[in-house]
Amino acid sequence: MINHFFQDPSPKKKTLLQLYRLIYKHGAVSKATLVKWTGIKQSTCSRLIDELLQSGLILEYGYEESSGGRRPLTYQIQPTVNYVAGIEISRTHSRVIVMDLSMTIIEETKYPMRQDSTPEKIVELIQSDLLRILQKYNITASKLLGIGVGAVGPLDREKGIILRPQHFPAAGWEHIAITEKLNQTFRTKVLLDNGANTAALGEFRNGLWKKADHLVYNIIGIGIRCGVLTNGKLVRGPVDMEGAFGHMVVDVQGRTCICGNVGCLSAYASILSVQQEVNRRLKKGQSSYLSQMKLTEEEVSYTQICEAVSKNDPLCIQVVKEAAYYYGVGLTNLMYLIHPDRIILGGALITDMDLFYEIATETARQRMKHYADYQIVFSRGLLGERAVAVGAARMILDYFMEEGA
Repeated sequence: MINHFFQDPSPKKKTLLQLYRLIYKHGAVSKATLVKWTGIKQSTCSRLIDELLQSGLILEYGYEESSGGRRPLTYQIQPTVNYVAGIEISRTHSRVIVMDLSMTIIEETKYPMRQDSTPEKIVELIQSDLLRILQKYNITASKLLGIGVGAVGPLDREKGIILRPQHFPAAGWEHIAITEKLNQTFRTKVLLDNGANTAALGEFRNGLWKKADHLVYNIIGIGIRCGVLTNGKLVRGPVDMEGAFGHMVVDVQGRTCICGNVGCLSAYASILSVQQEVNRRLKKGQSSYLSQMKLTEEEVSYTQICEAVSKNDPLCIQVVKEAAYYYGVGLTNLMYLIHPDRIILGGALITDMDLFYEIATETARQRMKHYADYQIVFSRGLLGERAVAVGAARMILDYFMEEGA
């Protein structure tokens, strides 16, 4: 078990951990390469690698291409020696995943967030599902390295508390001591961070660390959340301000935002703002495909707006284009401020509507034309809707691998 490294502070254990971390990060690495990276004597390195092999922490993987002579043997971690769990808690759904150390998902479950999705009910679902998965795959308590939680903020990350997120469909989501509740059941390391941060971490550790030093992950749905990673480290302030990007001003004489200020990005580019604008125009009598639908509610829903966009409804397309334009302006401001290599966009407005993604990214590119040498890369990422939960699980591995526990 890799957590045994941290129970013995001896120089030998520290050197073993150094080798293990390098094998974990790079994979398929040879003894000669490890000697070169660490400066450890070859005889010492051979002995320590044998110890890692005998303990079951690493395994022989294959051979490198030969540059002359015998092809060098390479090593990888043994992925099933420990497992990690990742949990996402958002306004629209919650998700539980269990992964091995190679970040292969063993199993996952997802629950929609409804009006009866109280914190008590969701925590109970998370606990029971996680217990079921661990029992199903015979993962003992000692093999569960930890549980990471990516949630909607604001949070008290150090104390592991979800403070007072807005727009949850159920009441009661205030001051939820989520890490304490999970630790009481599973007796393992539990860490909490906002979902945009864990998504950024997940994508970065999924391979982007080889391509980007400065990465932004932006989630746009009911709210707008932003995670920033620079030089391989998440950028965190003294307080959790995950939703602050949504309150960047894009129109000083514009719409009133829920925060009380005027002209915030969230008042123009979010699921709620799109719904409000579509309904406002419908009430003014503007023509739309939605006018022909038999609506069961007084106002049209986001799902109905997505359907109308897919049918080329002029009213909804115009509203979405305008929202995407403002979002593109917000992205431009972000690029001017922190100069990321990559911006990954996620959340419902990105995954549900290609139109929104295309207009937003093109707007940002056009507004940055003055800096022709700055070639920003936009994407929807490789992890898709699992990014928050996968990144939450990676947070546990970072605690051990990167921070040294």
